[in-house]
Order: sequence, then structure tokens, then C-alpha cells
Amino acid sequence: MKFTRPTCPHRKRWGLQVQKYMINDNHPAIISKEIFEKVQDEKERRALLKGNLVGDRHKYSNKYPFSGKVFCGSCGNIFKRRQWNSTNTSKKIVWQCKTYIVDGKDACSAKVVDEKVLVEVFVRMFNKIYENRQSFIKTMTENIETIILQKPDIGETETLDNRIEELKNALKKLIRFQVNNNVDAEVYKEEYKNISGELEEVRKRRLELDKVIESKDGLKQRFDEIVQTINSRDSLLEEFNEEIFNALVEKIEILTPAHFVFELKSGMRIEEIVN
Repeated sequence: MKFTRPTCPHRKRWGLQVQKYMINDNHPAIISKEIFEKVQDEKERRALLKGNLVGDRHKYSNKYPFSGKVFCGSCGNIFKRRQWNSTNTSKKIVWQCKTYIVDGKDACSAKVVDEKVLVEVFVRMFNKIYENRQSFIKTMTENIETIILQKPDIGETETLDNRIEELKNALKKLIRFQVNNNVDAEVYKEEYKNISGELEEVRKRRLELDKVIESKDGLKQRFDEIVQTINSRDSLLEEFNEEIFNALVEKIEILTPAHFVFELKSGMRIEEIVN
């Protein structure tokens, strides 16, 4: 809540600036944080029932390092960051499955995970990679090279491009022929349907190849970033590093509060179990 000193009637005339003060917890909140959270969850539940993804609050995925990256191993839904004992001095940050939050334990029985555990597990996972970095990079390189070798043959893309041009020209000739010779409407319609149908299929295949090429080029770039991130370190991690986390991790799948699967941006999956 903000408070200001009384406004001076001559402030504008004299060009004076009024000092502002911020006072926290000066008055009891109108509603508690717990009730506020429950209201937001209910709004989200109703939005989801209507298929309204705009109401999905995990869209704010850049606010915290784990936002948008932690998923439930039971139902596949995203985990949300929550604060327990928010009116208490012993505040605790946990991550909980959104299905459980919105629909209850009958819909998903996944347990909450302490954020400190997520932090510790990532640090441990990274340090294992760092200690065995030569072997890790070698394995990852072999995997990436195998995938890159499966990229579409340049000859196939050229063949598709040529066929697209042939079909486009065939359509133009058909249209001109119909205009100049008044071909039977049914014959023209059938021939146009055949040519345009094949053209659509060839274009679709060409687009699929473009997506494959783009995804594999992106994979190579992510691989290079991972290698650079690992090699730029000269020691083990002693605490959580958000920059390293974002460079390495695509997502975390939580199978149990003690069993995690890290999916790296290279596609490699690493399991971590907390004893």
C-alpha cells in the first residue's frame, strides 16, 4: 500500500516533488493470499473447461527458471509454482501438477516437489555431466551426427521442386485450353481436380522436408550451445545457475518427488533419483 505526504496546493507552481513512501503489511489484507490463489485457480479451471487457453496462467513462463519446463510424469500436464505457508515466516516454494490443482487428486495423484529439490537435482545432474564431459560430449556428438545424416537428400527436394513447377504449368495450360476450346465442364473439372490434388500433396511433402531440415539445423545449433556451456566452465557448480539451466534443459519430467527425467535440448534424456 502506498502513502504520500499531503499535497501542497503550490506544488505545481513551485515545481516541488512530493516524497513517496512504501509501507508493507501496514493493514490486514482484504483477502488472504490463499483465497486469492484459490480464486485464480477456479478462474483457470473454468477457462480450461471452455477451452480458453488464454486463461492458462503458465503462459507467464519466463518469470521463474522452472516455469514452463516442469511436467507431470503421470498425466503429462505442466507443474505450477506455488507458495505454501505464505502468511507464515516459514515460506516454502513448491511445484505442483496443474491437473491436481484444478481437478483434484482423483484426476491426478502426483505429489508436490520442493523447489529446493529441483535446484539440488539439477546441480547434481550438471556436475555429473561436467565430471564426465569428454565421454558425454562424445556420446552426444555421435547421436547428433546420426540424426544429421538422416536429413532429406538434396536430390529429393530438387525433384519435388521440379514436380511442383510441372504441375503449376499443367494447371495453367489446362485453364488456357478450357478458355480457348470450351472443353466439357465435367472433363475439365475432373482434370483440374487431379492436377491440383497432386500439387497439394507434393507441396505438403516439400513442406515436411523443410520442417525436418529446419528442426535438425536447430538441433545442431542447440548441441553447439550445450558443448560451449560445458566447456566454458572451469569447475563444478556450487549453486544453481539459471543461464546454464536454460542453455541445457528443455524440460523436466517428474515421475515421483524423488525420480526426475531431464530432457536436454539435444534430445538426450538423463534420469536422476534422489535417495
